[in-house]
Amino acid sequence: IVAGGLGFLTLEELHMSWRRRHGAPPRLSLHSRLALVTTVLLLLGGWACYLGLEWTRSLRDLPAWARILNALFMSVTARTAGFHTVDYAETSEGASFLTILLMSIGGSPGSTAGGLKTTTFAVIALLAYARLAGRKTTGAYYRTIPEETVQRAVGVFTIGFVLVTAAILAYSVLLGRPPEGTDSRFLAHMFEAVSAFNTVGLSMGATGELTGAGKAVTIFLMYVG
Repeated sequence: IVAGGLGFLTLEELHMSWRRRHGAPPRLSLHSRLALVTTVLLLLGGWACYLGLEWTRSLRDLPAWARILNALFMSVTARTAGFHTVDYAETSEGASFLTILLMSIGGSPGSTAGGLKTTTFAVIALLAYARLAGRKTTGAYYRTIPEETVQRAVGVFTIGFVLVTAAILAYSVLLGRPPEGTDSRFLAHMFEAVSAFNTVGLSMGATGELTGAGKAVTIFLMYVG
C-alpha cells in the first residue's frame, strides 16, 4: 500500500539511486524528497495518534501487539487503500476526524492513490511557513518552488474544499438521520464526502443509508476526485 502510494517517479528515482554505488547519497528530486518525508511523517504521526485515541476503544479487545499493528494499518490504509480492520462507526470522534485528514491528503502524484497529494500538502505547509517567516518565496532543501506550482497547489486545495463542503451540505439534506451505531450525523457525512472525493472507500456506515440522490452525489464526487 505504501509503495503504491509513493508514485512511479519516486519509486524510479529510488531504484536509480540504489543501482548507483552502494553507500553513495541518493540523488532525489525535490518532488521525491517531499513525497518521502511527508509520507513518513504522516504514517508515524497517524500511527501514534491512533494508538493514543483507540487503545481503550475500538482496539481494546485485542492483545497489545495486535493493537500496535492495527493502529499502524489504520494510518496506512486511510490515505489510499480503503481496507479496514475496525468498525469506523465505533471509533472515537478524534480518530474519525484524523481519518478524514489522512484521507484528504492521500498519496503522492503519479501513484495509485487519490487525495490532495502529499506534495500538494507539503507545498501549502511550506507556503504558510514562508509567509509567517516573512519570506517572499517558497522552498525546501535549498531549492525554490516555482510560484506557478505554489498557486496550482492552492487552487487544487480550494476547489477540493469547496466541492467537499457542498457535498457535506447535500448529504445533510438528503440523509436526515445518522447511520446506525453512530451519534454524530455531521461527522458521518463529512467522513462519507471526503472518502468519496478522495476515492478511499472507507465509511462510518452512511453509504447504506443514502437515497438515490445521495448515491448520485457520491458517484459525482468519486469521478471528480
